Amino acid sequence: MADTIRKVGYFAMDVADKPGEAAAVLQALSEAGVNLLAFSGFPRGRRAQLDFVPEDAAAFRKALNRAKLKVRPKKTGFLV
Repeated sequence: MADTIRKVGYFAMDVADKPGEAAAVLQALSEAGVNLLAFSGFPRGRRAQLDFVPEDAAAFRKALNRAKLKVRPKKTGFLV
């Protein structure tokens, strides 16, 4: 089976490292109809970092703005 590798834009945000924080962000995105190609979360000090690869970056940003959530500027990565 051949792997497909493509260049994608991804975003990161920090949230409190406690139960339900990532779920709240994902719920806001779901309610806005945002489709994620990939999602990852991991502890970072006393906080947690969430990484997102949205299918539509503009819709992703719009949904976060409506939910009053801040995300770091877009970076480029690879999706395998």
